[in-house]
Amino acid sequence: MQVLPSIATVLFFITTLVYMHAVFKLYALVKAERPEWVDRRGSLSVFYTGMPRLADPNVSLATIGIAFSDRRHELRSPEASKFANRIRILLPLGTILFLGMLAGITASTP
Repeated sequence: MQVLPSIATVLFFITTLVYMHAVFKLYALVKAERPEWVDRRGSLSVFYTGMPRLADPNVSLATIGIAFSDRRHELRSPEASKFANRIRILLPLGTILFLGMLAGITASTP
């Protein structure tokens, strides 16, 4: 019975890595073609000074929002739609895997 949580953990780890790769690549493509789409600064963005722009939650949510919107078709790069589709698939899959792992941990505790 311990095999199932181990497999879910490995799948979640791999899903997270591929998801983060897709987010970074999509951000780079959007920043190169349409920088005004990801130029977001919120009131707490001052805390992210000196860090990569994608570390700011406003910028990362704007990037994920582009992946789930129709604006992704406006990008000229064919790789942009590839990375957007990866995000659209892996975000729900990773959420399901995480909730499954959380339910398994909760059910196994006495």
